[in-house]
Amino acid sequence: MNSLSDVTVFNFTGVYESEDFYKDIDNPRFIECNNIQGTDCLCDEEGEKEIRRRMDECGVPLKGIHFIDNGNYHYMSYIFASYIKEPFYLIYFDNHPDMKPSMFGDILSCGSWVKKTLDTNTCVRKVIAVGVDENLFNEIDENDSKKVTKMSLKSKDNDPSNVDRSDDEPNIEDDLIEELSKELSDDLPIYISIDKDVLDPDQLMTNWDQGTMKSETLIKIVKRLLESKRILGIDICGEVSFDTDCDQDAEISRNNGFNRELLNVIISYS
Repeated sequence: MNSLSDVTVFNFTGVYESEDFYKDIDNPRFIECNNIQGTDCLCDEEGEKEIRRRMDECGVPLKGIHFIDNGNYHYMSYIFASYIKEPFYLIYFDNHPDMKPSMFGDILSCGSWVKKTLDTNTCVRKVIAVGVDENLFNEIDENDSKKVTKMSLKSKDNDPSNVDRSDDEPNIEDDLIEELSKELSDDLPIYISIDKDVLDPDQLMTNWDQGTMKSETLIKIVKRLLESKRILGIDICGEVSFDTDCDQDAEISRNNGFNRELLNVIISYS
């Protein structure tokens, strides 16, 4: 099997042991990663080699759905993208631009993976960031930020141009989908990376500061991409961590529910 219904769960922190969204899927891969040293936020060379070794050992395909634990491990998207051998677009949903220079030489990190992908992956033709915080994006070096197309959701309540918009006119999701469609006007395939910290904390909690997107908005955009584009693969991170100050049981349950909904949507288009 090598389709978007091919599911792999990378268990770095143990949080997926408290979730069951993947247990209704036929033969999901469950890769234990919590004993790999040098992988929390920063991923050193030995840690990356071991992750790749376990992926190869388990036969993890690029084309599939990859759950990669909390946001500290978002650098896994760089690893997946490195296996793509054809021109493609990278679309990532995130509250953070993840384009900081690495703090320690060339070590991969959750905050630098987009920059490293742009700097090293010759197959990337365009990178589109959806939902990134405006202030955080403005902190990026100008030479790097101009390599990324940033798309933000504008609330009708805060956008004067929408004051007279009637209920039957296109909503903010449709506006963003239309904008995305213009950026994806050719036939290149896309890789999708989703960090749930792009969502409003009222939707669910993650272990990083969060954006304002609603879960139904994210689902709607993903659906449209699945309908219209060839998808090379999808990864999802943003689980709540065990040191997050919140009602752990409630937030694990909300994350689990969203993961199940998103997984079912993706599989329905496989």
